[in-house]
Amino acid sequence: MGMIRWILLALMVLGVGFFVFVDIYNTRPEELGVENGRFVPCPTSPNCVSSQADVSDAVHYVEPIVYHGSMKDAQLKIEQYFLGEGNAHIVESRLGYLYLESSSDIFGFIDDVEFYFPEADSVVHVRSASRVGYDDLNVNDERVRQVRELLVN
Repeated sequence: MGMIRWILLALMVLGVGFFVFVDIYNTRPEELGVENGRFVPCPTSPNCVSSQADVSDAVHYVEPIVYHGSMKDAQLKIEQYFLGEGNAHIVESRLGYLYLESSSDIFGFIDDVEFYFPEADSVVHVRSASRVGYDDLNVNDERVRQVRELLVN
């Protein structure tokens, strides 16, 4: 019986430690945004995708999203989509730039999702990055795919 208690205690300590770790590393990065038309580059870990990564970078690169109609309508469509999902909130929104935080259902991992709408093009550049962990299990790729489908329809 004593061994079972020690195992349960160890599991509790590990569980609490995990959630403390997640809470510490779930803080908002300070360097996000668009500067000179560019996002901050993705880290080397495979938990980030960006349409501004090098095209030869198969781990991080995703194509920019083409939209039809006005920039304002495309941006509003993306905002409404994420707010309707219920696990995201807008951190910053101004015409041409949108920054959202999207959290996972179970553990509350937060992903930083940015959209940049250059005035001269009918494309949306996107950067979606997980704050915690090494691999995102393709969550960011899937998010970009869903936004791409949203703007096509």
